[in-house]
Amino acid sequence: MIFSFASKGAIRAVIVFLSLFFVCFVADISAFAQQQEVSADIAPLAQEIPQERTSSEKRIFETKLRAANAFTVMAGDRGFHLWGVEAIEGMGAGFKTRARVALENIIAGAPAQCEVKDVRGKAIFVQCVSANDLDLGLFMLQQGYVIADRSSVYGTVFESAYLQAEDQARQQALGVWSAPKNEPTVRETGGASLWFGLGLAFLLAVIIIFAVLAVMILRGFETISKAQSQNMDILSKERKLRDKERGIVAMMLDSELKSNKAKIEAYLVVYREMLQALENPERTPKYKKAGDIVQRQPALDRVVFDRNTDKLDILGDRLSSEIIHFYARIKSKPDYINIEPDMALEEVTGIVQKAIQNAERMNKIAENLIDLFSEGGLASADMGEESGKDFDH
Repeated sequence: MIFSFASKGAIRAVIVFLSLFFVCFVADISAFAQQQEVSADIAPLAQEIPQERTSSEKRIFETKLRAANAFTVMAGDRGFHLWGVEAIEGMGAGFKTRARVALENIIAGAPAQCEVKDVRGKAIFVQCVSANDLDLGLFMLQQGYVIADRSSVYGTVFESAYLQAEDQARQQALGVWSAPKNEPTVRETGGASLWFGLGLAFLLAVIIIFAVLAVMILRGFETISKAQSQNMDILSKERKLRDKERGIVAMMLDSELKSNKAKIEAYLVVYREMLQALENPERTPKYKKAGDIVQRQPALDRVVFDRNTDKLDILGDRLSSEIIHFYARIKSKPDYINIEPDMALEEVTGIVQKAIQNAERMNKIAENLIDLFSEGGLASADMGEESGKDFDH
C-alpha cells in the first residue's frame, strides 16, 4: 500500500511537471512566432538594398509605395505608418481624400527609400524619402494634413524641423489649420421674447449706424480723404518694412548657404583624396597602422536658419519649403565612424564612398537653393547693391 501510494504521488508530480513545461514551451513558441511575423514583413523589402554597417545597424529598404491615407503607405499588401506624425481625427471625407491625393502626388509612383524607426506590436513606423529627396512625413506636416507625433520626435535631430513644419502650416492656414466655414451663431428658439429682443437690438444698431454716418457726412469728405491718405501711407511703410526684413533674412540665409556649400566642397576634397588613397594598390592604407575616423556628414552651420524660422514665410512657399528640407538634413553634431586597423579594405572603402555620395547630394541641393535665391533677386550680392528693391515671390 505504501509503495502504491508513493508511486501514484510520483506519477502526479511527473504529470504536473510535464504540464508546466508544455505551457512554458507553447508560450515561448507563440512569442517567437509573433516576433518572426513582424520581422518577416520587413525582411523581403530590406533585402532589396545593402545594409549599412555601422555601430548601430539600421533597417533600410527601398520600394514603391502607395498612399493609403494621410500617414499610412502601402508596400505591396503591407501597410507602414509614417514616423513622427499622427493622423488628425474627426475629419470629413473631403479632407481625407485631399490628404491621400497630396501624399500620392509626392510619391509619384517612384521608388522611395524608407528606414524602420519603430515597431509597436504589428505596427511598423518608417521614415521615408521620395525620389525627389522629400521627407514624406515632413511634407504632410507642411501641408497641414497631419500633426507632429511629439512622443516620437522629442529628443531627436528631427524635432526642430518637424515642429517648425507644423507651425508653418498653422501660420499659413493650410490643411486642418484653414479657416472653418461660417456657421450660424444664432439658433431659432421660437420664443417671442427672443425675437423681440433681437428686433429691438437690430433697430438700435441701424439707428446708431445712420447717426454715425450722418455725423461723418456733416464733417465732410475732406476728413475721409485725409484718413484714406494716412492709411495708404501706413500700408506703404509696412510694405517697405516687410520688404526690408525679407531682404535682410534672405541675405543672411544666402550667406549661410554659400558658407555651408564651401564646407561641403572642402569635405568632398578631403574624402575624395582619402578614397583615392584607399583604392591605390601600391600604398598601404593609413588606417592599417593606427586606425582612422570617418565623419559621416560635413559639419555645417544652421544658426541663421534657427533664429529666423518664424520669418521663412516671407520668402515664399517654394523657397521656404526647399530651405526647410535642406536644413532638416543638417545635424547639430555630425556622426563619426571609427575605422579599426583590422577592418577589411572593401568595408572601409564602402563607408567612405557612402559619405561622399551623401555629401554630393547635399552639395547639389545647396547649389539649387543658391540658384533660387539668385533667380528671385534675393542673393546676398544683389541685396548689397540694391537694398530697397521690390521682390516677386
